[in-house]
Amino acid sequence: MHVRDFDHGSIVFGRDQGIRGARVKAVIRGAAVAAVMALALTGCKDGSAPAEGTAKAGPTTGGATAKAPAKGGGETSAPADVVTPNFPQVWLDATGLYSALPSDGSLGAFMVGGDPVVIQGDDAAKGCPQVTKTPCAGVQAFGHRDMEARGSAAKERVEFTLFTFGTVKDASTLVKDLAEHERKKSAENGEPAKPVTVDAGADETEAMQDGDHVEVVMRIGEVVAHLHASDTKLGNVAYAAKAQIARVKSVSNGVNPDR
Repeated sequence: MHVRDFDHGSIVFGRDQGIRGARVKAVIRGAAVAAVMALALTGCKDGSAPAEGTAKAGPTTGGATAKAPAKGGGETSAPADVVTPNFPQVWLDATGLYSALPSDGSLGAFMVGGDPVVIQGDDAAKGCPQVTKTPCAGVQAFGHRDMEARGSAAKERVEFTLFTFGTVKDASTLVKDLAEHERKKSAENGEPAKPVTVDAGADETEAMQDGDHVEVVMRIGEVVAHLHASDTKLGNVAYAAKAQIARVKSVSNGVNPDR
């Protein structure tokens, strides 16, 4: 995903377009994020002081484990279950969202992507409704990363979007609103989505399949994860969902998910 210089306009966080064309002052990406993470993955909801237990840097123990999907014969096979840590209430600041989005190699060597992008503060409050077509009340930050199968012949693609809220209630509202929006959009396109089961260890999950597209909307604590997958098997989407939830839990507890 390429991020252009930001200017006046609306945020496009689309399935085929990524993010482009908005004036956003609070974007954290690339080297800027590396510098922030060097100081420490800390933060609190009101920005006054680091919050204990929220996305601290440099952990040495704990974390999620996942067996990467195997590749053979041009297809991916459904991986083994991801082991998710049992941590307290989950909340992430903007830097934590950046770290929790999947990294290259975290879903197997065949999945690669562009730089994650995270938007926070007032820009998140304005941008989230544009992205989700929902009110997004209480949103504090959101981030996005596109990942696709390596190789020109591969079509498998998964888009990951994370949102962080100040309360569980607001996060839960987004799950319901976003899932309803996806259902209505599918019906309008003439191929109503069918509900599917995706057990990723989240507190709430809404999952549906429309042809070769799968939507998964999950809440873990005060964080919402939205996965849009195309041209990939449901088993691999479930794996990606488990891996995403595991990364959110790990970062929330101060564990680097890539160690």
